[in-house]
Amino acid sequence: MNEKSLEDLLRSIGNPVNLLRNSQTGAYVYPVVPAEYSNWRDEQSAWRETAVLFDQSHHMANVYVEGPDALKMLSYLATNSFVNFPVNRAKQFAPCSYDGFVIGDGILFHLEENRLVFVGRAPAANWIQFHGETGGYKVRIEKDERSPSNPRGKAVVRTCYRYQIQGPNAPQILEKLNGGPLPEIKFFHMDAIHIGRRKVRALRHGMAGAPGLEVWGPYEEREEIRAAIVSAGKDFGLREVGSRAYATNTLEARPRSAAASNPTILKITICRRTP
Repeated sequence: MNEKSLEDLLRSIGNPVNLLRNSQTGAYVYPVVPAEYSNWRDEQSAWRETAVLFDQSHHMANVYVEGPDALKMLSYLATNSFVNFPVNRAKQFAPCSYDGFVIGDGILFHLEENRLVFVGRAPAANWIQFHGETGGYKVRIEKDERSPSNPRGKAVVRTCYRYQIQGPNAPQILEKLNGGPLPEIKFFHMDAIHIGRRKVRALRHGMAGAPGLEVWGPYEEREEIRAAIVSAGKDFGLREVGSRAYATNTLEARPRSAAASNPTILKITICRRTP
């Protein structure tokens, strides 16, 4: 039996849009993280009324890009400007194809000089990897695939854990974890805070209608960090959120006046790439 390529499949079905719309694969699966920690109702209300811990360690790929041409390559692939993108910043990254069609999107973190990481789903991650390996750029690519939906009993290992503390009580929890006032971190800027005896990187972010922080560090420290966050959040109504409630929280909208002072939504303009 001859194996068929992706190109063979696309030619045989005629219209890939219809193929995807009628796919029988079912709903998108968030791997490893349970559907519920307590119940969907309480987890759903907590990110609006108290605080939540989102575990983002498993459902996205990490693509590390390192080398003197890292910014050159990524800025070529992106549809937005890299003019003001120094170390300790993050930005939405939405590459497009040679014909100007959007490949996908995710978040790009500028970790240090000549070293960045893209965090997002497979299409954009694969596009970055393809150009890093074939485009003649002076870069090194390290790809950390998302966790398997069915680990088959095997241990899941990632390069890092990634947690978000979100909700109206998030600032109090984070100050308690840090042992004092937090550094002033602007929207989509990065800094460092303390969680227990660990110093962790933090991104100012918002996924629940209010400012919060996304923190990450070595994967082997994940349980220690998670336990510290859960303990600090007990007096503030913190709930761990499963995959059912996580998938809907980004639909939250705040009043216009609040949104103006706490912007949590990025607007992206997609332009057709010209030769």
